[in-house]
Parts: sequence; C-alpha cells; structure tokens
Amino acid sequence: MLSLSGVYLHGGVMVLILSFRTVALTIVVIVCGVFSITTTMASEPAPSGANRAHIRVGNVVHVTPTWLSTLSSQQARFYNVLVASPDMDWHDGMPFDRMMSLYDQGNLDCIVAEGYRALEGSIISRHDVLFELVIFGRTGDTLLDRNVITVGYLATLPKLEMPFAQPIEWYGLRTIRQGAELVRVGRIDVLVAHAGLFDEDPLIEQMPFPPVHVVVLTLQCHDTPENRSFLSSFDRRMDTERERVENLPGSHQLLRHFMSY
Repeated sequence: MLSLSGVYLHGGVMVLILSFRTVALTIVVIVCGVFSITTTMASEPAPSGANRAHIRVGNVVHVTPTWLSTLSSQQARFYNVLVASPDMDWHDGMPFDRMMSLYDQGNLDCIVAEGYRALEGSIISRHDVLFELVIFGRTGDTLLDRNVITVGYLATLPKLEMPFAQPIEWYGLRTIRQGAELVRVGRIDVLVAHAGLFDEDPLIEQMPFPPVHVVVLTLQCHDTPENRSFLSSFDRRMDTERERVENLPGSHQLLRHFMSY
C-alpha cells in the first residue's frame, strides 16, 4: 500500500501526512455509519450450533432509509439487495469489536467487511461497494488558529490516523448527524465521514486533504455449504438488479456510473 510521510503547508496550515495504514475492517465503519450507527447493540445472533434455519449476518451500520438516502445509487443498491435477502437474520448496528468477536466465534455466519482482507477460511461475494472516508469542516475554516484539532468520529469504531501536525482530541459520536451539528456550531473542528455526504450543505465542506481511508466492502462468510449457497444467491440477485438498471431508459449513463466503482 502507498505510504507517504512528511510535513507541508497547505493553505497556510501545517499538515503532517502520516502513513496510510489500513485499519482492519474499520470502515464497515464510518462509511457506513453516516446518520444511523448508534451505541445500542442489535439483537444477539443465535449461538453456533443452536436450532436455526437462517444465515446470521452482521453489519456495523444500522441501515435505515435515512442512511440509504445519503449513498450513491451503487452503494445503496448493495445494501438494498442484501437487506432483502431471504432466510437471513440481519444484525445491524453492531459495535465493530463485538461483530468481529461474534464472527470469530462462529456466532455470525457472514459480515460486511473489507474484501481484500478476507479472513482465513472465509469466502467473499463477487459484488462489492467502494467508500472513501474524508475530512469535513466548517466552510471557510482553515484551522490556522487551532492548537488542538477536535475530530468527531463514530464511537463504535477504531480511530483512524489523521493528517494534522497539531495534537488531536477525539470526540466520540453516536451518529454522523450529531457530528454535523457539532461542526456547524463550532463544538468540534472536523468530522470523518464518507465523501459526498455534505455536497448540498453550505455550512460544511470537504477539507483539502487526501482521504483518510478508502475501502471496498464485500459480503464475507465462513466457508460452509450453506453460506456458499447464500453468497451465490446474493451475487445472482445483484446481477439481476444490474440487468434491470441496464434496461432502464437512459441506462447507458447509469451503467457507466455503476461500472466506475
């Protein structure tokens, strides 16, 4: 992975570029945490070996219509198809560490996770979804007068490395919506969320730094016959949805957008 380091001036702000080390599965994260991740945990999946007929799937973000409305069409398509899967027990809104622990113990069959870091003994979906996590601040704010930078991040997630020379004070958030309000009133300096989220907000802008994390998420499952069947069904339904989009009027432009991820 590309690793950059050094100090430079950007618009009068001294910035330290740190190495872009991947935080394993972090992004199932923020990306997805937009308006709806909370610290309240979803219902616990049935223990491994218990009497059950459904595939247990874990996800950090709590998927709601409000959150889906903040995504691109391709990002939303991935989650809409997944959430509509038959014969599935859907456990979203799970703290990252808890989700990973349950998956490691075999108490979750599948998780939404970074595909290129698939865990040993796991299989992944053919279809994936790209997110870029970037830094947002108040419009026109250069951070020149800050001795300390206050960074808002979703409290259910690990902290990401930030490109600031100044010391960082972390502010744990219940939701990105909460973070946006705190940025607007000046309670925190910056907020980490997925690119494009505040394009229509005149009070919040993406700051001129590289993405703090880029992630490609897939559906990842333990390699069992039942999970293989579930994963294949998900990929087939994604194929069907893609074909449907291709056949829509004016679909050529939509398809180019779909293929760009």
